Amino acid sequence: MMEEMYGDFIKVILVLLGLLGCLGLLYKLVGKHRGGWISKGQGYGLRRVETIPLGYKKFIAVVEVKDQVLVIGVGQDAISLLAQWKKEEVHE
Repeated sequence: MMEEMYGDFIKVILVLLGLLGCLGLLYKLVGKHRGGWISKGQGYGLRRVETIPLGYKKFIAVVEVKDQVLVIGVGQDAISLLAQWKKEEVHE
């Protein structure tokens, strides 16, 4: 009776380890092909610096695009460029 219980317990552990291994492989595959499915923005030199919420579906965002800094106002129906300047290089 106990031997059968231990055998069942080991089977459950092996199945769980197999599932974890499959999930790990799936995670690696998705990571390799992420650029085609989910854009990180790194290929465009795009980086969100800060977002300030103003209300329901309204916010101001500061975004760096390559060597430019953009201040963008986003509303429910429109996006507006509020300010733009060239990013300064910091020399120390």
